Amino acid sequence: MNSDLLDGRYRILKLLNDGEKGKTYLVEDVILPGSKFIVKQLCPPSNNPQTLTILRRLFASKAATLEKLGQENDKIQKLIAFFEENQELYIVQEFIPGNPLTDEIIQGQPLREDQVITVLSEILEILAIVHSYGVIHRDIKPANIIRRESDKKLVLVNFGTFNEAITNTVDSLEYMPIEQVNGNLKYNSDIYALGIIAIAVLIGLPANEISNFRGHKNRLTGEIVWRHKNLKVNKKLAKILNKMVRFDYRKRYHSATEVLDDLKKLTNLEPDQQKQHQKKLLLVLTGIAGCIILGVGAWQLRSPKPVSDAQQKLYQEGVNKYDTGNYEGAIEDFNQVIQLDPQNALAYNRRGDAYYRLGDYEQAQADSSQALLLNPQDANAYFDRGFAFSELGKYKEAIADYTQAIKLNSKNAYAYYGRGLARAQLKDNKGAIGDFSKAIAFKPQHTEAYLQRGILRRHLRQRLEAIQDFDTVIKINPSDAKAYYQRGLTQSLNKQKYAALKDYTDAININPKYIEAYLNRGDVYSDLGDKLEATEDYNTILQIDPKFIAAYIHRGIHRFSFGDYKGGIEDYTEALKLDPNNIAAYNNRGNAYLELGNKKAANQDYSRAIAINPNNALAYYNRGVIRTKQKNKQGAIADFKKAAKLFQQQGEQDSYQDAQREIAILQNKSAPAPTTRPKSGKREKN
Repeated sequence: MNSDLLDGRYRILKLLNDGEKGKTYLVEDVILPGSKFIVKQLCPPSNNPQTLTILRRLFASKAATLEKLGQENDKIQKLIAFFEENQELYIVQEFIPGNPLTDEIIQGQPLREDQVITVLSEILEILAIVHSYGVIHRDIKPANIIRRESDKKLVLVNFGTFNEAITNTVDSLEYMPIEQVNGNLKYNSDIYALGIIAIAVLIGLPANEISNFRGHKNRLTGEIVWRHKNLKVNKKLAKILNKMVRFDYRKRYHSATEVLDDLKKLTNLEPDQQKQHQKKLLLVLTGIAGCIILGVGAWQLRSPKPVSDAQQKLYQEGVNKYDTGNYEGAIEDFNQVIQLDPQNALAYNRRGDAYYRLGDYEQAQADSSQALLLNPQDANAYFDRGFAFSELGKYKEAIADYTQAIKLNSKNAYAYYGRGLARAQLKDNKGAIGDFSKAIAFKPQHTEAYLQRGILRRHLRQRLEAIQDFDTVIKINPSDAKAYYQRGLTQSLNKQKYAALKDYTDAININPKYIEAYLNRGDVYSDLGDKLEATEDYNTILQIDPKFIAAYIHRGIHRFSFGDYKGGIEDYTEALKLDPNNIAAYNNRGNAYLELGNKKAANQDYSRAIAINPNNALAYYNRGVIRTKQKNKQGAIADFKKAAKLFQQQGEQDSYQDAQREIAILQNKSAPAPTTRPKSGKREKN
């Protein structure tokens, strides 16, 4: 081996840094002449063989993740290789010609607001990808953000992951939040550091003054005070920055995408609030936004481009508007392209995607169909139309389209995923699980496929397998609140109440507005007899959404459980104000009235539930209890018989036996296996 070369191939051109943790070199690869790289030497704290063995494993694991990250996105510095030499660890990284962001921060010369927003958006988009892989950068600072010379794009470099593996410390204390200093690193620790950078560039503050600036805090709240009377800043932008740098990480933004959403609203790039809410709900329920973007990208690579300059310009303007969320504007541009060239299949496809994002699934389906008429071999047009059919409830048609897409492109993970969703809707559980498994095989990081497969497995009572799927999602993306929530539901079914509590709490910590997690955690607390904790969870839901009916019903059940029947009645009555046809509220309020001895009111509530839904078994059963107390023997028997028949049809064997037992008692016959006869009716949560 040539002693002048690192790893026998890297010739040192320049020593870039010589610090306590190791050295950084600019090198040339002699095997690939002219290829320049960055080599970083990382010095282990000990030469103990056992320590080195542990570090090698940790090092290799982290290197593999970063290597994949760099391959997935060209705005993340690529990890080329890693090696060990003389008991010292080295990493080889991509050399990116350009200038660090420090060169753009000049004392007394602040950047414009639009420039700051652009910088924030670019880095947040990168962080969203980084965090989705379960990686935290750990060392966000201007020196680690490079303005690439070739295209002027910002690139994120020098992840602190390896420093953490070796020494568990980071140098840049001026950008580091308190939880990171204390070793309690969070994903939004990166968001804090980026917020500090944004404020610094907005003020025109050099790095050497950051520490002093962070010392200016509100005495009451402890939050950083950075706006002075001579600094004119958009109030909404200031609000975003303040939330990024909150002292308490729990009050900070919890994900990069949350910050991006608020920045887009600030720049009027998002639709109105109602459409935004619909879009978020759509993404939560189907998890297909990424599928559409990737599908469209592949379509664009395979399809002919518009031929004239006018078409090309209009088309590109439409794409740009689509990419920024201005779907109405994108549709206008694609309309003009289609007017110029009615045979432009790509314009129909992109316009259909825009209609899809706006919730106009009929038009999205029509545009995909037109694209297929013009290009019958386009797998992604079938794929897009499949999702439109799914949203229209036409699951058989959707399955046919996904199947055709798979025939044309057998490795399309998203087509398998979409077909799995449609098959699940049609109760083809075996087929759906097979499709989700195929999607995972082609895309092992497809968290939504794991999530949906886990949910389906839980429904099929394959609970251990379901938990394994949710575990995998959390391993891939530890900040996926849905995975913790779904695992919590599964733990609850397994009677693992404390494990469920932990999962619901983790979901809430990631998403403090996760209503369903509060609801289920409240139910577990209630089952455990933790009266105050349960009440607090239900109250929190109603603070977030005062019109969330289930919170009133569940809080009413909780109050009923410890004898607060009047409180229960108040909650059920509030639920009925919001939904006068809520059967659960009538059933449960009837139970509370029954406990208070108000048989007339109880009977009215049960009868009202039956009038709304003549097939509601619980209401018949509960009214049977009332009629028994009222000595109305024939009426009670009729109600219990009706309840028994419905319970049997619904497969609720225990309740069926209860109803049969009541009939036997009333008919003076020998009752089935003895049990305690209920003092009041059966309760209903939903």
